[in-house]
Amino acid sequence: MKEELVSRAIAGMITTDRMHKSMIDAKINDIGLHRGQHFILMHIAEEGALASQKEIAERFNISQAAVTGALRKLETDGYISRSLGEDNRYNRIEITEKGREMVERSRKLFRETDRYLFSGFTEEELLDYISCLEKIRANIESYRKCCGSGKENL
Repeated sequence: MKEELVSRAIAGMITTDRMHKSMIDAKINDIGLHRGQHFILMHIAEEGALASQKEIAERFNISQAAVTGALRKLETDGYISRSLGEDNRYNRIEITEKGREMVERSRKLFRETDRYLFSGFTEEELLDYISCLEKIRANIESYRKCCGSGKENL
């Protein structure tokens, strides 16, 4: 019986994750960004001018070429500006006012979406849900330590 419940739980997590990802992608596309561009823009907003192309590539586990393409599009659309760093070895990446407005717009959109997703949940149910997720994450980390395989940060 427990094996059947575990299978249902895994199927539920996967289905819910896909539905959430699809919904978020649609919301991001509606405001004129691609998922990867959006994550990079949010990261730049949080890191400020400290973000570098190399650091972004490492953070999101993507190629520097993919980062270059996303940054080029964000710059063309006026969300970021790039300038040569002080030592002429790297691009300094900064968010523009238009970029900050897009970040705030998307944060508002996500807050509204999150509120809708968890409408009808009591505070206790949310705390139970968080507790379950933390247990699953701890089990994954434990599995990685004992059994190896898997990337450290997915």
